[in-house]
Amino acid sequence: FEKLVCIKRILPHLAKDPQFVTMFLDEARTAARISHPNVCQVFELGEWHGAYYIAMEYLEGVPLSCFRRTDYYPVRPDPRLVAGIGVQACEGLHHAHQLKGPKGDVLGVVHRDISAQNLFVTVDGIVKVLDFGIAKATDAKNKTSTGAMKGTYMYMSPEQLRNEKLDRRADVWAMGIVLWETLAQQHLFKRETEFLTFQAITTEKIPDIQEVRPDVPP
Repeated sequence: FEKLVCIKRILPHLAKDPQFVTMFLDEARTAARISHPNVCQVFELGEWHGAYYIAMEYLEGVPLSCFRRTDYYPVRPDPRLVAGIGVQACEGLHHAHQLKGPKGDVLGVVHRDISAQNLFVTVDGIVKVLDFGIAKATDAKNKTSTGAMKGTYMYMSPEQLRNEKLDRRADVWAMGIVLWETLAQQHLFKRETEFLTFQAITTEKIPDIQEVRPDVPP
């Protein structure tokens, strides 16, 4: 019996960092508990010659970010298509948010890095949530050091930027940005510098998608 898989490894220079290794193992443990059609499946966590690896489901398709690029997708995506992609991604995320431990308690998983790059659309039209590499579960052994921010800045919620306690709403916020950008084929909060991006997220008015795409239903 053979199965085509994708192998995820730690880069050699990061493998020497104990905190990074712990985070990598946390990802594997969290992701391995998640079994849902809209989440990339983890088959195995292993070690080979002192190097850890994760064997993951091999996917054929493109990241959702390709839909935002006019050189890949010259026609603006149909709102119904974008909504369908969003529904699938949210189904996978909700399953992760509701994940329970052996004692039946909700683990409090938050992905924290939802972006157009971490949502994958397969050739069969199935949407998969990727990369729980910085996912936070309440029982995770690795704790983020004080003041450290993890994630893609332009998709972060104001609470995440302020390094406040997060829950699943941070992922819902990021999904909203992803869907807005997919419809508009442009970035919502990304600016020339990180500071301006932070400022846009925390202080600027969010433009209505209908200002950019009048054909999008209310």
